[in-house]
Amino acid sequence: MTTPLVSVVVPCFNTRDCIVGSVKSALAQDAVPVEVLVIDDGSTDGTPEEVERAFAGDARVRLFRQSRNQGPSPARNVGFRAACGQWVALLDADDFWRPNRLSRLLEHAGGADFIADNLMAFDAMADVETGAVYSGLSDRYLTFCDFMLPQAADRHDFGYLQPIVRTDFLRRHGISYREDVRAGEDLLFNLRVLAAGGRAFYVDEPLYIYVTPVGAISRGASPHSRSTADMRPLIAALEELRVEIGDRLGEEERAAFDLRLSDLRAKAPIGLFHRARAKRDYLGLMKLVLTEPVVRRKMIVRLLGSG
Repeated sequence: MTTPLVSVVVPCFNTRDCIVGSVKSALAQDAVPVEVLVIDDGSTDGTPEEVERAFAGDARVRLFRQSRNQGPSPARNVGFRAACGQWVALLDADDFWRPNRLSRLLEHAGGADFIADNLMAFDAMADVETGAVYSGLSDRYLTFCDFMLPQAADRHDFGYLQPIVRTDFLRRHGISYREDVRAGEDLLFNLRVLAAGGRAFYVDEPLYIYVTPVGAISRGASPHSRSTADMRPLIAALEELRVEIGDRLGEEERAAFDLRLSDLRAKAPIGLFHRARAKRDYLGLMKLVLTEPVVRRKMIVRLLGSG
């Protein structure tokens, strides 16, 4: 097998009906030798067997099996440790790439440690692309503040970016995914790269096809979404990071960090409310209504027909 330039890390859990398409999109990259590291996270639907069947004899695809489900962050870390390429790339098992994605990103390899592109949102239930996630931007380097500022009408949350990152940079700085964080783990990972001095470049072309948890057209939930609304582990991890790197941040960066934390703390109860409602946890719903003023305000707004 040709030595890979990029190691593509694909964590998966019960994604038998979409994993093959995801892996094929990575293997089909124009003029960029890749290896694809599929880390099965304890699937029970035959996902690893489907990978073995579809890619039998293809040395570019390596399958790793977790003995039990641990979440996407531990699975990604398994891939990071096994990577042979100069770059590691992240690809979720229900997402896919345009064929020129890696060649386009690697045009900027000379001046960056972290390269990411715009995302094309995809409604899985309607089977249609619904538009680029980011608008009004251009190719440029990203700063720590770009990642840290809360999302708003005039801002972009770069926590969703799915980069390629220099393998030696990650290993040299001991950067991996925080394994106890399941919501917002990409933001935390991206911030650690920037905090370690990583040069991040953004390409304003949507070459990564991102299956959204809820479709913009169908309004239906993606059958493979594993997202959680519980932001408390992320908040705790960011608070630890704030203490760890606070003395290395400038005044503007510290202000942006504190603003993001404040925004997350304010929104966390709403996320818990939606999660409890989806699980029909009526006792949890009642507790949130009684203890969280922001939840009560949101309910009143909805009842009045204003939200």
